[in-house]
Amino acid sequence: MIKCCIFDLDGTVLNTLDTIRYHLNKTLLCHGLPEVSGDECRRFVGNGARRLLERALSKSGVTDSATVDKVLGDYLISYDAEPYVNTSVFEGIGELMTKLRDRGIRLALLSNKQHSATLAVAEKFFPGVFDAVQGGTDGIPLKPDPTSATALLDEMGICPSELAFIGDSEVDIETAKNLGAALAIGVSWGFRSAEELTLAGADVLATDADEIFREVTKHA
Repeated sequence: MIKCCIFDLDGTVLNTLDTIRYHLNKTLLCHGLPEVSGDECRRFVGNGARRLLERALSKSGVTDSATVDKVLGDYLISYDAEPYVNTSVFEGIGELMTKLRDRGIRLALLSNKQHSATLAVAEKFFPGVFDAVQGGTDGIPLKPDPTSATALLDEMGICPSELAFIGDSEVDIETAKNLGAALAIGVSWGFRSAEELTLAGADVLATDADEIFREVTKHA
């Protein structure tokens, strides 16, 4: 029986590709480095800010850790200063949250984005919606490691067998599988293709928010 949904953030509930690209390119230009395209940014995201910067810098042949650390620090400062720029909620997501809560489903948000920005956008776009929110934190492994997801479930008193995990990337599907979630739902409107989500082992590929509601409540 599904009692809880954990949602990914970027590409799942919020359209943040242009947000991430804005701060990434702003930071790269400040360091005299070339910008990345929208398609490149889409491929680079998913494993946290450090991997994003490592991928963007490697495009220019920059791989030394000192430079990565410096550019990463400036990127995080930029993002924290303007976490909402170019950000929007995907169609139907707000209504989905309301309907799930009305059915007694607990809701949580888990992102590889830095914790400060995750909290900021959760409060801005979904005030009071989530029972628990967690972003990337130093010393705690990022998804697909299940550590943070397990901590969220423990906080809410939920077992993995009572969980639907919803995300837009192979990272999210792998997290659901590593956690032993009852249901791994991939969304088709995010940063990865339907084929990638299917290959990662998604139990369901949702094409709109209503389909998430139907699948979750079918097992509730």
